[in-house]
Amino acid sequence: MEIINLSWLQIGIGFLILVLPAYILWRYRTGLNRKLLTASVRMVLQLLFVGYYLEYLFAYDNPWINAAWILVMVAVADFATVDRSNLQQKASVLVPIFGATFLGIIVIDFFFLEAVIQLPKLLAAQYTIPITGMVLGNCLRSNVIGINAFYYSLNEHKERYQFYLSCGATRSEALRPFISQALQKSANPTLASMATIGLVSLPGMMTGQILSGSSPLIAIKYQIMIMVAIFSGTILSVFLGILFTNRFVFEDTDMLDESILKK
Repeated sequence: MEIINLSWLQIGIGFLILVLPAYILWRYRTGLNRKLLTASVRMVLQLLFVGYYLEYLFAYDNPWINAAWILVMVAVADFATVDRSNLQQKASVLVPIFGATFLGIIVIDFFFLEAVIQLPKLLAAQYTIPITGMVLGNCLRSNVIGINAFYYSLNEHKERYQFYLSCGATRSEALRPFISQALQKSANPTLASMATIGLVSLPGMMTGQILSGSSPLIAIKYQIMIMVAIFSGTILSVFLGILFTNRFVFEDTDMLDESILKK
């Protein structure tokens, strides 16, 4: 079947459905309609920019430019992760999380793009950019959950942490239960998606491939690999994010520098 292209008029008609949730939010005085308007405008402008940019990126398809774009994506995700995790945007937090996210993305990209899919061209834009975006988007969500849970739980239960240290535990041993809890919280959303995918929801990548004319079986194969990549990337980035930041946010007494937390 031929792909149905949407006109800008059809896009405009599609936005009319927002009247229903906007009315509900206004009726119950949630104060969210201004945020809804801002989010909608930002979404359109950002996607238009990315859409036109990707047209040139795909046409040029240079691995160095593709790698530079991945760096930009990771940098934006880095600031968003720190901000939404309610941590101060200090170098001691930003730099380690950037390094952890970038390393996690590079490992996942090279494994799945070069070893599994076996692209004929290194970092081909058609595959690299969309797959990196999907993995990175989920890493952002999990990083926010995991890193916030780790540092705020550690701050809330500092007496428990101090007790472990007083009993002779090293810092890494005393932090182990907090890391375990953070990993559990960050992994649960992805595990829930993996357990219900196909029965409860059809994910975006699979739906997009089917709409573009691909065989449902081909779309399913890619979706399976994407879910494996997403789960692996999220756990790796959360673990490395906690591991790397721990090297810079503890004082000589092994106590957390609470200045990194937003009051």
